[in-house]
Amino acid sequence: MGEDLTYERKIREMIVASRVEQTLSKAEILELYLNSVYLGRGSWGIELAAHSYFGKPAKELTVEEGALLAGLTKGPNYFSPDRHPARAQERLAYVLSRLQEDDAIVADPLARGLPPLPALVPYERPRRDIGFHFVDQVAREAKSIAGIEEITANSYTVRSTISPQLQRAVEEALQEGLSRYERSAGRVQFRGAEANLSQAILHIEADKRPGDKRPAWQRALATARLPLYDVHWTPAIVLEKPSGKKGETWRVGLADGRILPLAIDNATAQRKLTLYDVVLTRVTDGSGKTAARADLRIRPVVQGAVVVLENKTGRVLAMTGGFSYPLSQLNRASQAVRQPGSAIKPLSYLAALGKGLQPNTLISDDPITLPPIAGGRDYWTPKNYDGSSRGTLTLRRALENSRNHATVHLLDGGIESKPEASLNRLCDLALEAQIYRECLRYYPFVLGAQPVRPVDLAAFYASIANEGLRPAPHVVESIERNGVVVYRHDPRSSVAIKSVDGAAFYQLKTILQGVLARGTARAIAGLSPYVAGKTGTSDEENDAWFVGLTNDVTVAVWIGYDNADGKRRTLGGGSTGGHVAVPIFEPVIQAVWAYAAPKAALAPPSPEAKRQLACQSVDLDSGKAQSGRAKAFSECFRVDRKGKIIDTQYRLMSQAEASHANGDREDGAVRKREASAPRSGNAPAPSATNSWSGQPWGAQQQWGWHSGSGQQWRDDRREWRPSW
Repeated sequence: MGEDLTYERKIREMIVASRVEQTLSKAEILELYLNSVYLGRGSWGIELAAHSYFGKPAKELTVEEGALLAGLTKGPNYFSPDRHPARAQERLAYVLSRLQEDDAIVADPLARGLPPLPALVPYERPRRDIGFHFVDQVAREAKSIAGIEEITANSYTVRSTISPQLQRAVEEALQEGLSRYERSAGRVQFRGAEANLSQAILHIEADKRPGDKRPAWQRALATARLPLYDVHWTPAIVLEKPSGKKGETWRVGLADGRILPLAIDNATAQRKLTLYDVVLTRVTDGSGKTAARADLRIRPVVQGAVVVLENKTGRVLAMTGGFSYPLSQLNRASQAVRQPGSAIKPLSYLAALGKGLQPNTLISDDPITLPPIAGGRDYWTPKNYDGSSRGTLTLRRALENSRNHATVHLLDGGIESKPEASLNRLCDLALEAQIYRECLRYYPFVLGAQPVRPVDLAAFYASIANEGLRPAPHVVESIERNGVVVYRHDPRSSVAIKSVDGAAFYQLKTILQGVLARGTARAIAGLSPYVAGKTGTSDEENDAWFVGLTNDVTVAVWIGYDNADGKRRTLGGGSTGGHVAVPIFEPVIQAVWAYAAPKAALAPPSPEAKRQLACQSVDLDSGKAQSGRAKAFSECFRVDRKGKIIDTQYRLMSQAEASHANGDREDGAVRKREASAPRSGNAPAPSATNSWSGQPWGAQQQWGWHSGSGQQWRDDRREWRPSW
């Protein structure tokens, strides 16, 4: 009917009321009303209200209890027995008097004055402390996909994809991971306590409420409303501050009444904290001879994002877009883009495998210079993260160890015959996989120069797990209004990446499994039977990533600084995806196995992919067939129509070139190979202005909003940055 105060609305209501009375009896109409009316305490309908106010079903209510609930229908807030007991008592008296007038009950001849209120069960208003970025995404999706402008303005029933237990675990893992990074990097910045309860404690001590024997500090802490209501550390109140005497230590009280020693390793915090300050702590329970203690936690400046995506369906099981929603409502998992660095490299290897190369195909890791793209002026000479070159590698070892040179060499004949044609093919594949809406066709793209949304990168990795089926990420399953479904997610929204077959996807998955077993994510090598994934680090450690997939889910983790205030802050030397993002991923995937999906070894190829593959034992480093060797490894190869393995080991370089390259490596020489003709006068030597190790010339690491292309290329300054 709407909420317009107009005659037209009243006329429509009269018509509807008339039709309802012709269809239903008055008792049926009353039943519908009483089962849906709001009665306070978060209760809709008499049954819920009976449990909320009295802890019993409606059929067991006394006359007085039922009368109290009946009186609340006129105004559950105005007549609330919790907030306004006097009004509730007067309302109860009125309802009982009407019952007496209608001979529904017999009046008590001895009753004098207002009737006493029935005893209520204690009520604590539920406080949501998880999923705020997720709920915002639900509202955005309802508006953009379902066409519902204001989902909270009317009575809708929304079924989302969230797993509450997993959501909490994801938020806890990100918050602790960001704090751990700043502590290990020496970047903790203590600005002050979360609150000070001195005044609240004075009021409680003056009140002297009977029956509550808890100390005043505990009662004050229990009712305190802290600014970071979604941070899952334990609030604690400072009760003792050391004066410098031997044996004195910081001591804090917890809401459950425990008093624990507080470990503080921050000098600024030691100077600034005072009595009755509230701080956030991580509590370690005692075991054996080890006493329980609380470790101080300080809100970090660095940010992060995590998204957990169900591979087959695209359901977002958990999503957090930052350290804390009250500090920043920007959902960095779905609303913003960052450079993926090496986390985008699987795209190049997928294209190469789809063209028929094998995991044991040899490729050079020596320096390479690519010629200008048509219409451009600059040659491009990338570099490896560690500044070294490793001669000749197999595709497997090149991706496992995230070698930039080897990845760029794929452009020169590994994907298409010419570098520019290879770049065009990668852009087409990226668009088909819906990683981007538009692809910027310049060489640094292959090393992760074009920013991406974490949720889109997760969907691409999910397509690897699905052998080419790219799910549509979503947070809303269905929306109902008045029992009628007004929107339901279409399970057919997943799209197949048809330009690459399932065999190539499976081969890529096994290589990404090796990233954990032996490569840049070997810190979690024990998970390699169950997880495949790839680290990513952009230039100067602006961004650190890890995207990991199992049979059931894909988890994308990003960490970095927003840099929206004009300051340029990087994560610092050595803060790679393997060192920073992987430690956050590990507790997340353990929570996935606990709450969302079983822990299982990565699945073998599908029947369709299996028909195109044959596996044999090879030497891990050389890629040659071996058996019984220490480094023997079972590799799956593409076969021809007769079932014979297609030999592509020397397709990109001859056996003599491979031997020569490795020989030079043993002699300590670095053989430079260029994909173009020798430099002419207009081809500058590699320099800091055009060599790139994960990001193009001086790109500023700032968030770009995801709308349309979301990016632009600045030729005039030779600078690339996301547009705002």
